[in-house]
Amino acid sequence: MLRLVKSHYHFRRVVPVAIRDVVGKRELWFSLHTAERFTAKGRASYLYGQTSILFQRAPFMTPAEVAQLLKEQAEAYEAILLAERKEAELARAEHLLQRLQDHTRSKSQIDKMVSAYEELSKILDLHAIRVSLRENMLQERIDDLKSIISEIARPTAQPLPSALPEEKPETRPKGIRKAKLPISTVVTKHLEGKKVSSHTIKNAKKTLQLFISCFGDMDVRDINGSTVGDFRDALLSLPTVHGRGRKGLSIQEEIDRVLSEELETIAPKTVKNHFSRISPAWADLVRREVVSRNPWQGWDFDTTQKVIRRAWTEQELTTLITTRWERTAISERTFRGMVTMALYTGMRLGEIANLRNEDIIEKDGILCFVIGPHDDGWKPKTPAGIRVVPVHSELMRFGIMDYTKKGERYLFSELRGSDVRSRGQTFANEFSKHKTSLGLPLAVTFHGFRHTVSTRLRNVKADIREVWIDALLGHEASHKSMGTLNYLSGIDTENLHEVVENIRYPMEIFTI
Repeated sequence: MLRLVKSHYHFRRVVPVAIRDVVGKRELWFSLHTAERFTAKGRASYLYGQTSILFQRAPFMTPAEVAQLLKEQAEAYEAILLAERKEAELARAEHLLQRLQDHTRSKSQIDKMVSAYEELSKILDLHAIRVSLRENMLQERIDDLKSIISEIARPTAQPLPSALPEEKPETRPKGIRKAKLPISTVVTKHLEGKKVSSHTIKNAKKTLQLFISCFGDMDVRDINGSTVGDFRDALLSLPTVHGRGRKGLSIQEEIDRVLSEELETIAPKTVKNHFSRISPAWADLVRREVVSRNPWQGWDFDTTQKVIRRAWTEQELTTLITTRWERTAISERTFRGMVTMALYTGMRLGEIANLRNEDIIEKDGILCFVIGPHDDGWKPKTPAGIRVVPVHSELMRFGIMDYTKKGERYLFSELRGSDVRSRGQTFANEFSKHKTSLGLPLAVTFHGFRHTVSTRLRNVKADIREVWIDALLGHEASHKSMGTLNYLSGIDTENLHEVVENIRYPMEIFTI
């Protein structure tokens, strides 16, 4: 009765032999105008009832009367579909109105917070002035007391000259060590004391500015291996076009360009050069015993391998998933849908953002996402990216099919693109701001979900072949002799489905 043709369901019913001459057809076909099986079943039930009435009356009617009845039934069916579409449009309008009202309320609250902040700033300024005056008064009082003590102690100090050496230990050396030593000052002084070219100085200042952009002008004694490691991760995540064309972007915004615009990242050799510009200044600090070790040394830079941005830790996932989404340009529903898709498919941001409703098909009895070139010019990053990804059972439980909307082309219809802006750009920016507000590391990005999936699959104890994982993620095949795999041939859908179902997360962490 139900038939799935391309991306939409159709109703088909065979006309009984006895009335085929009267009806003029061997079977009846109606488009159900939906890709949702549940909706299709409801509409098919209605058509089944109407065709049953036709079959009962047809033996007693002329062909013209049968044709008229069929026309009336078709018009009634189209009227029902039109009413459903209008109802859906009304629901969408109500949703947009609700979002507008929410935005208005949020703006009003922000305005109140800004006003309160300005008042608080004025109060704090007055308080700072009072504290400063009080400190000056106390300092004058201390100076007076010191003068009095000196006058009292003077007579007893003359007969005991041998006691004078005990006064020599002063706190001045310690005071010098405790003075602030910003990294900018240390590196600049180091360069001034060396005979180096202007080109070397320029490059060192460029590296210094990158560090300050990430962490501020830190005291060198507070910079440890953890800080330097985070800086290394951030550099490895920057695009090769960093600093060119677009001015005024923060380090985080530059990193986000990598995943939204699918850019190449800085080579490990370049990062190694950055480290070599700062490390000599630390060698001086170690010799002067200002710091105990040089955290810029001992790092591994494999210049023969491509950069692999790291996966998310379970603690970072917990922080991201359990914290409320506060951004307004993208709804929380879209945020959670995109994150869940990434964690259970390993797809790239651009692949998820451009996934169409028609790209959800049944292949070999398994529901799958199809990733391939679109007629509007969009295509996967590499030929290996053309593939099918079986739908994970957790995605079905999450309700991913509820994101398909009538009249919308894309699964995540809230995302919008243009000739100069990709469909995932706004989401990437909002995701970055949300992640930054949670204090998560710079180098942990949306693309890191892809590495999270890869890492978990390669560590699973099940009998999963490496080439299956490569095919699922759209990687170049690890075993070159296997050739490039695509979604039409090569690995069975059943094997890919087995791989997908091995993507698992602890329930206490992944609760969306």
